[in-house]
Amino acid sequence: MNKQKSVLNQFELKIDNGYIYIGESRSIIVAADALGLLRRDLIRDMGFERMKGFLFRYGWNLGKQDAKELLNHANCSVEEYIQYGPKLHTMKGHVKARCTFLEVKNKNGKWHVTMEGDWSHSYEAEVHVRYFGISSIPICFTLSGYASGFVSEIIGEKVIFKEMTCEGMGKEECHWIGKTVEQWGKEAEQELRYLDESPIVEELATTYEKLLEERNNLSFVMAIHKKLTEEVIKGNNLDSVVRQMFQSTNIPVLVENLHLHPMAYAGISSNQLKQYKDELVDYLGKNPFCQPQAIVTSTHLLHLRHHYRLMTPVFLQNKIVGYCSFIYHDLNQFNASISSMILERLASVSSVCLLNEKTKLESYERIKGFFLEEIINTRQQSDHHDLMMKASLMGVDLSKPFYVCVLDCRFQENDLSKELEMQKEILSFLTAYGNDQKQNMLIGQRAKHLILLITEDQVEKEGVQTWLAKIAELLSSQFSSVTFYGGISSKVNNVSHAEDAYKEALTSVRVASKHQQIISFESLGVVGVLINENNEQEVKKMAKACLGNLNLDDPKNIELIRTLYIFLINGGNLEKTAADLALSISGLRYRVSKIESILQQELRNPMIHYQLLLSIQALMIIGEIDIDLK
Repeated sequence: MNKQKSVLNQFELKIDNGYIYIGESRSIIVAADALGLLRRDLIRDMGFERMKGFLFRYGWNLGKQDAKELLNHANCSVEEYIQYGPKLHTMKGHVKARCTFLEVKNKNGKWHVTMEGDWSHSYEAEVHVRYFGISSIPICFTLSGYASGFVSEIIGEKVIFKEMTCEGMGKEECHWIGKTVEQWGKEAEQELRYLDESPIVEELATTYEKLLEERNNLSFVMAIHKKLTEEVIKGNNLDSVVRQMFQSTNIPVLVENLHLHPMAYAGISSNQLKQYKDELVDYLGKNPFCQPQAIVTSTHLLHLRHHYRLMTPVFLQNKIVGYCSFIYHDLNQFNASISSMILERLASVSSVCLLNEKTKLESYERIKGFFLEEIINTRQQSDHHDLMMKASLMGVDLSKPFYVCVLDCRFQENDLSKELEMQKEILSFLTAYGNDQKQNMLIGQRAKHLILLITEDQVEKEGVQTWLAKIAELLSSQFSSVTFYGGISSKVNNVSHAEDAYKEALTSVRVASKHQQIISFESLGVVGVLINENNEQEVKKMAKACLGNLNLDDPKNIELIRTLYIFLINGGNLEKTAADLALSISGLRYRVSKIESILQQELRNPMIHYQLLLSIQALMIIGEIDIDLK
C-alpha cells in the first residue's frame, strides 16, 4: 500500500509559480463541457467516423504518456504497472475506473493480456448525451484510447480496449474488455485503422489534390458543355452537336430514338452502327420496337458482346424520347469521374435540339393544317393558282389527282382533357410517320377527326384504301385506347373540288363500322351520290318512309334499328349477328320477328333487305341516327 502511495504521489497535482504539473508534465485544467463543445465541433466538421478516430488517438497518446512517466518513477511487475492504469485514469478525473479481472501471460517472449472492468461517471458519456442524446453505440472513445495506449506502452505490444456497454447508451456503467491485437483478431480492425490514419496535414494535402483534380475535371466538362451550347445558339442541328462532342472527346458518340434508330452519330461507320444495334438488341433479349419500358432511365455502363456502351436517356417534356451513348472498345477510355457528366450534358443539349426541331415541325405542320383548311374552304377559281404555288412550296403537287381522307378517332374514355392531349400525340405521330415514309401529305384536324390530303402518285402502288387501312392499324397499335375509322373521297382532279371531296370522305366515315373500318365514297353507291348532291331532305323523307312504324322518335326503337342494321350488313346471317350483338340465337329471332311485325315486311326479301339497308345508311350519313353502331 505504501509503495502504491509513493508511486501515485508522483502524479499528484502541483502548482509552481502559476504552472500546473502532474508528475513532471506541465498540464492544464480543462472543463469537461469544453471538451463536449470540441466533440460537437469535430463531429460537425469531420464527421462522426473521423471524430471517433481522432479521439481514440488523442486518448492513446494520453495513456502512452502516463505509462512512460510511470515506468520512469516505479519499479514494479508488469501486472502492477497495468493495475496503476485505472488508478491514474481516475486521478485525472476522466472516469472512476475499476478493474475486475486481469490475466497477464508471457508466451515465447510475447505478452498476452486479458483485462476486464467498469467505468462509471464517464465525462465523455456525460457530455455526449448532453449534446447528442442517448447513443445506440458505445461512445467513450477517448477513455478506450487512453486504456489502450497505457497498457500497450507497458507491455510493448498493441493492446486494444473496447466498450461492451456504455453510460452513453443509457446503461448504469461502461463495461470494457482489453486484449492484445493477436487475441482480438479481426475484431480489432477498426481501432487499428484509427491508429493508422494519416495525419491531418497529409490528409488535407490528399484532399487538396483530389479537389484540384475535380476542379480540372469540372472545367473540362464545362468547356465541352459550352461548345455544345454554342452549336445550339448558332442554330446548328443535332448532327453538328454530336460532331462537336466527338472532336472534344475522341470517343464515338451515338444518339438514337426510342426504337434505336440513329438520329445522329460521329466516329462510327455504318457497318459498326448495325453491329452496335444488334448487340444491344441481343443484350436486351427483346424487340426494341415493342419496348414497353425505357432501356435505361438513368446513366448506365452496359457490357455488351464486343463493346461497352455508356448510355443515358434523353428527356423531352418529362418523357424519354431517345438515348445518348458513348461507345468504348477499351474500358481504359472510360473515365468514371467525368464520362457520365459529359454524356448527361450531351443528353441535355440533345433535348434542346429535339425541342427546337419539334417546335419547328409543329409550327410547319400547323401551317400545313391551316393551308389544308384553306384548300377545303376555297371555291374561287382565281385562288387556285395561288393554292398550287403554296402547295408546291410544301412539297405537295396539287396539279396531280389527289384524295381527301378522314380518320375518325373514337375514345374509350369520356375525358375531354385527355382526348385533347391524345389528339396532339396522334397528330405528332402521324406527322412523324409521313416524314419517315417521305410522303408529302397535308394533315389537318376538325373536332374528333383528322383530315389527310395525299396525291394519287404517292399511294398508287398499294392503293389509297390499303394505305389508309395501314395507317389506321399502325395508330391502333400505338394508341390502344382509341379506335380509328376511315373515310376516303373519290379521286379529285381539280383543287376546286376539294371541299366536295372532304364532304365525301366525311360521308364515308359515318358509315364505317367494326365490320369495315375503312370506307370509300365510291363503295356507298347511289345513296352517297344522292346525299352529296344536296338531296338530304328528300333522301331523309324516303328513308324514314321505308322504316315506317320503326320511327326514330321512339327511344325504344333505337336498339331495334341497331339490331336490324347489323342483321342486314351480315346478310341475314343469324349466328354472326347474334355474336356481334352478344345475343342468343333465340333472343335474336325474337327481335327479328318483332321488327318484321312492326315493319309489316319480310326481311328475307332481297328488295326489302336492300331498301332498308340503304335507308339506315342514308340516315347515318346525314347524322339523323345518333346511336353507336361501331
